[in-house]
Amino acid sequence: MTVRAVIIAIVLSVISVAWIHQASLVQMPGQLYAPIYLMSVPPVPALVFLVVLVAVRPLLTKLGVRRTFSRRELLAIYAFLVLAVPPVTFGIVELMLPWMTSPVYFDTAQSMTAQFAEILPAWYGPQDSEVIRQMYEGSDAGGVPWGAWLYPLGMWTVFLTLLFGTGLCLVSLFRKQWSDYERLRYPLLLIPLDITGETARTDTREAVENFFRNPLVWTAVGLVTLHHGLNIANAYNPAVMALKDRYGLAPFFTEEPWTPFRSLVFFHRPEMIGFGWFVSLDVLFSVWFFRVMTPFVQSLATAFGYRAAAGWPYVAEQGTGAFLMLLAVLVWTARSHLKEMFLAAVNRAKRSHEDEPLPPAWAVFGSIGGFIAIVAWVVTTGMSVQPAVAYMGILLAFGLVYSRIRAETGVPTMWAYPFDQPSKFMQYAMGGDRMIAGDMGNLVGISGFAWIGRGYFMSLMGFQLENEKLADDTGLDRRGMIYLILGAFLVGMVLGYFFNLRSYYEFGANVLHGGTTGGGINVQLATREWTAAASQVTNSSLPDTSRLWAVGGGAIFTLLLVITRFTFLRSPFHPIGYALSLNYGYALWGPFLTAWVIKAIVHKIGGARAFRRAMPFFLGLAFGDLFIGGLSWIAMWIFGPDVFHGYLVQFG
Repeated sequence: MTVRAVIIAIVLSVISVAWIHQASLVQMPGQLYAPIYLMSVPPVPALVFLVVLVAVRPLLTKLGVRRTFSRRELLAIYAFLVLAVPPVTFGIVELMLPWMTSPVYFDTAQSMTAQFAEILPAWYGPQDSEVIRQMYEGSDAGGVPWGAWLYPLGMWTVFLTLLFGTGLCLVSLFRKQWSDYERLRYPLLLIPLDITGETARTDTREAVENFFRNPLVWTAVGLVTLHHGLNIANAYNPAVMALKDRYGLAPFFTEEPWTPFRSLVFFHRPEMIGFGWFVSLDVLFSVWFFRVMTPFVQSLATAFGYRAAAGWPYVAEQGTGAFLMLLAVLVWTARSHLKEMFLAAVNRAKRSHEDEPLPPAWAVFGSIGGFIAIVAWVVTTGMSVQPAVAYMGILLAFGLVYSRIRAETGVPTMWAYPFDQPSKFMQYAMGGDRMIAGDMGNLVGISGFAWIGRGYFMSLMGFQLENEKLADDTGLDRRGMIYLILGAFLVGMVLGYFFNLRSYYEFGANVLHGGTTGGGINVQLATREWTAAASQVTNSSLPDTSRLWAVGGGAIFTLLLVITRFTFLRSPFHPIGYALSLNYGYALWGPFLTAWVIKAIVHKIGGARAFRRAMPFFLGLAFGDLFIGGLSWIAMWIFGPDVFHGYLVQFG
């Protein structure tokens, strides 16, 4: 990790953040949900600049540069970018800023949300109503009143760094168990490792050499290019045959009791199919099977005359239970390793874990102390200790389980966890009466931090774990990687503040992020949350026992799947597949069904050898989708958002 690499990483971070910010927040007029899906895994700029740096190495050699970029420098830059880019996007800063300010700006006699701004601490957001108004409507000169923002943004940065650091300590606790003992594959690292020109050591990478010279890679890239090219042509002329990016099954299910199947949408995502090749067959099968089972159960209930309540069978709540049970299983499975880490932390003379990126004492006491500090911070908003412990515990639990799922399956999405569920779980577990008891501190605190669970802040733990594995596989300085992870996050947050606030005050938040006059999806979600909180004050609700039963049902069924796999090794049902089907399964089931069919046939005909020989093709699908997506966003930046007539290369 040279000084040169760090400087280049920071410079490229500025360019990358500006690029993604322009593509997602500014140039998506009228496309309300499109900016949500512009965050790919890995981030497009990280991959594009990695390719560019690899490509210029021979040129630098010809120009007489004695010391070109080493492989470790390239991967250090990549590791920096994957954490510096996400904060500017919808899942973090784009969502955070409206959450801080919407109670004041959108307050009406009916909603009465301004009452919450009076209860929230002064650090939560700017106090000047004119500063807030200009953010939504634009300032006359387009300048940002940084003086009013420095204090709240500084305090939020301290809190979020504390939360980010606690997550880093948690994944470091489990790193050795997952990477060394269980030997998880980390499929999302395949592309950067292969692009940089060396074969890594694990079996899944042995067949992938000379990435850019392999004809299978370029065959896949050509197919992806054709796919998106036909979609663009179809956007201009519907007579052109194209797969588009999704296909709804609603036209096939028009009569009862089959109408629940109308919710199924088959997504065409080359990146997901490509990375799906490295997911085990039982996980692939479980994802699409359990996703299809949901409308089947609903249809069966309708056929027998059961009139279910709205939202039944509560898929999202089942997903919450599944993730909480997976956490318990992960802790139980790693209990011996966790005990060793604790003993190593207490007795620093023990050297059994001296190779850890984060020393055991930092990992153990950082996890415990960081969590205590987080809870203490949240209590300053008025929350009681018990709800604060439960809420922050759920957030970190979801992030840890998501990281494990990504390390094992390589699912290429930031949304493969129960997003929007932590605050909802607290609400229907406590009920309105307990939330507004006293000074409404619990209600205000849960709503005030709800954006963290609605976005994908906790999903950054997946990048933390992958970066530690990257250092382990390539000989990068492990301790230095910890500093790189923290530095990249801070750079990303600062850049996220700068670019988002600059655009908000130049154009007005009401007309950005796909909005017209009432804000885009980020503003609408914030307004919806605070309005719902205000409604609890005047019309409080009881605990929702039906949804709590669904949480318990999801947890019990996950445990049964775990026990079944321990008892019957050939069981095709995987608990991770069940959890994924409940959380973002609507977008995953189609690509995973495609990957399952192809992979099952290849395994049947050619076995493991055919599987390895086909790996470059599927890596090419993922690489081509990411790279072409980046090129399309650059084209929209240069020629305007209508250059592709509304078609947008999206990711899961």
